[in-house]
Parts: sequence; structure tokens; C-alpha cells
Amino acid sequence: MLNPKIGLPILYFRLLNRNYPLGLWKRYAKLFQGVFTSSSILALSFDCDTDQDIDVVWDVHSRLMDMNILPIYAVPGDLLKRGEKVYTRIFETGAEFINHGGREHTYFDKELNRHVSCFFYDQQTLDILKEDIVLGHNTLQSVLGVTPTGFRTPHFGTFQRNEHLTFLYQTLREMGYVFSSSTVPLKGYQYGPIYKKSGIIEIPVTGTFTEPMNILDTWAFFEAPDRQKIASEYRNECNQIGKFASTNPILLNIYGDPSHIYNEPLFFESMKDLMQTMRNCNFSQLIEAVE
Repeated sequence: MLNPKIGLPILYFRLLNRNYPLGLWKRYAKLFQGVFTSSSILALSFDCDTDQDIDVVWDVHSRLMDMNILPIYAVPGDLLKRGEKVYTRIFETGAEFINHGGREHTYFDKELNRHVSCFFYDQQTLDILKEDIVLGHNTLQSVLGVTPTGFRTPHFGTFQRNEHLTFLYQTLREMGYVFSSSTVPLKGYQYGPIYKKSGIIEIPVTGTFTEPMNILDTWAFFEAPDRQKIASEYRNECNQIGKFASTNPILLNIYGDPSHIYNEPLFFESMKDLMQTMRNCNFSQLIEAVE
């Protein structure tokens, strides 16, 4: 049931993205309905990549719990140790934590006065990558006492080549992992919202409604210094997805960073609206529903 079908040419998806985005969403819904029998599902995760996230994450988590949303957390090991107190508190509410590598993969640039990405997986040797995955795994065990079964690649958008994913899935399989959420929206339109590849279940992130190949993330709409989108557009994208999902059941797998949205009312309004037509699940619950 979870094995991917033979994919159509990427050009086909690009043409739909440009000329008929609704066609991609209809295909996505059809693939969802081939796996799930339920109504639409919201899986909301946070990549907590900076110390700023530590400062605001409990407030964000609490507000979302009031909406019956329990987010999933991907925290690099270095930051999990620094934020041990707050992340332990969040873990105790029942939140799922997945491995997000061990090393910090941003740094604060004083000249730019903001965090900048670093430690891209596609620029490292395979030995360094495996070491980082193991480090993230061990840190989750030592800090939270949990043995993770899921992984998200840091800066995963740059780590999408076949050889990248082949290495990732082989490494995760050897470590006893069950799933990953490390691929871009294209994979969801090719193979479905949840599929099995090389012994690992992959759960691709979801795109925007108007440009389905583009990731619906908080960076693009709320934080990027050169962003061409604004917060109201994020709400509009979510509203359109919610309307579509009310009659076409889908999995909406979206993520962001708490520091991007802790003071953005439109984000929380968007989540409240989505919950009118969706139910919230974490990744492990999704897998239990289809296995």
C-alpha cells in the first residue's frame, strides 16, 4: 500500500504547477485517498534551529495545544541540550520529537543581525553525515530519554538527489528508524503523502495552494529578509487549502520555526481555521493508521 508508484516525468509536475495548480492538488488528494480512509489530517512540525526558538517555544506550544494541536519537534542536538528545560516540559505534554541531527546548523551573523544557515548536508562527507545523525540520535536519548524512530534532514531542500536519499534511508534503516520527513512537495505529488522507499516510510512536506511545488513554511512568509510573500498570503494559502480539504481529504504536512511566528496572529488564526476541516496527528500516529 505504501510502495511508490512509477513516477511521472518531473516536467509534467512543473507544467501543472505553473498552469494548473489545482490539478496537482487533485492528484495529491487521490493519492491520499488510496492510503487513508479518514478526513483531512494536519501534521504540524517545528524545526527549532536557533536559541530564539528556545525563548518562545513554550508560548507557541501552549497556544497551539489550546487549539487541540500537538506539534512535532525537530531540534538539533546542540540546541536540545541548551534548551533542555523547556523541551523536556514540551515532551512531557506528549509531543513527538524526531532526530534533526546533532550539530547546530545556523549561526548568528553580527553584520546581518540575524541567523544564517550553515552545515548543509549536501556539502559534507558521508562519514560526517552519519556521525551527525548518530549524534542527534544519542542526544535525544540522553536529554529526553526517548529513542527516536523518525528523522528530518537539516536544510533538507538541498539534500534531494537520489544518491542523497539512498544514503539517508540506508543509514536510518541500519539504525532501526521507521520514517523520515525530509523531502520536498514534489515527492508527494509523485508518490503520495506517505510512501515507503528503501525500507523507510517518507512523509513529504506540503506545498502552497497557488504554487504547489513551493514549500508552505514560515520562513518564506514571515521571516526571510528578501521575502516576496507576506503574512496575509500565508493565511490566504491556508484558507484555500482548508476549503479544498473540506471536500477532498488530504494530509497537510507543514512546518515552521517558533521564532518566526510567536508574535504573528495570522499564523495562529490560520491554524485555527485549518482545524475546522482537519484533525491533528503526529508522524507516528499517521504510520500506525496505515500499517
